[in-house]
Amino acid sequence: MRTTFVSTISLWNSSKSTLDKLQSGLTKANTELTTGRHADVGLALGHKVGESLSLRQQRAEIDTLTDSNGLAIQRLKTTTAALDSIRENATKFRDALVGLPSNPPVETVKGQAAAYMSSLVGDLNVSIGGRYVFGGINTTTAPANGYANGVPSSLKDLVASAFAAPVASGGFGFPQSDPLASGISPADMEAFLDGPFRQIFEGPDWSAFSNASDQNIQSLISPTEKVETSTNANTTPIRQIAMAYTMIFDLGIETLSPATRDMVIMKAARVLSTAVSGVTDVQASIGTAQAKADSANVRMDLQKAIFEERIGKLEAVDPAEAKVRVDQLMTQIQTSYSLTAQLKQLSLINYL
Repeated sequence: MRTTFVSTISLWNSSKSTLDKLQSGLTKANTELTTGRHADVGLALGHKVGESLSLRQQRAEIDTLTDSNGLAIQRLKTTTAALDSIRENATKFRDALVGLPSNPPVETVKGQAAAYMSSLVGDLNVSIGGRYVFGGINTTTAPANGYANGVPSSLKDLVASAFAAPVASGGFGFPQSDPLASGISPADMEAFLDGPFRQIFEGPDWSAFSNASDQNIQSLISPTEKVETSTNANTTPIRQIAMAYTMIFDLGIETLSPATRDMVIMKAARVLSTAVSGVTDVQASIGTAQAKADSANVRMDLQKAIFEERIGKLEAVDPAEAKVRVDQLMTQIQTSYSLTAQLKQLSLINYL
């Protein structure tokens, strides 16, 4: 004769095993209901999981490029605003020089030039999040030292040295403030401005004023397109503007003869006119780069929408079906709890 052993512990364990499976299923169903995608994508898709991962990778790359473009566009907008200020100040000062009377208020004009030079330094040193927009690829160092702050020599030191250099070297042999400056002819001053003076601003001595890199930032704005998304303080228009301001406030025009002073003033006005056109060209390049970045963002948004649609078709679950499964599993779990509670009231005697 064979008997089967029966006890309440075996009955309790039976319901516990079922309850574990139900709770695991409920967790999975809740995850799918919350996220809208399969809880285990690999298990659900099988061999198609590679396609899903590839689509997600492409979408992540687009997200990265879009974020990068946002920073680039912000940099371009800030650069444009600073260039607007530089161009407007140069235009105002040029117009002021052109409209000066035959006997101009020299000290007032010099003070304006010095103020505009200081404003130029401030505009060039504008930054976003600690990154300088006129530094080229050198974004961590302020691009402009200032007229008198260069190390080891400043532009002020270089201009003074060039002016006081011997005549054989292209200078005048005395400082700007010397009364002998009144004897400088317009032709001699023009030769100095087109020679040693211009070389300070166009040659390697410019590094006394600027710490910027000549190389601008190149940004990948889409998977297949790269553009320059910055400018720098070493561009020709910036050099010309600084040169024109310097002509007025640091060549001692108050000590020059009226004819030579008028020549310097008109020379500065012509240089500023050329520089203003140059700044406009730089702004056009900046605007083109911003337009390309904006256009790339629009295209990538469309691509991202396509990727998301394809990912959804692969990974998405029916929310209504997931909700039904959650409700069914909850009902089964509640039933299991109820049965377990009833089993706890049993004893071996009652069972027999």
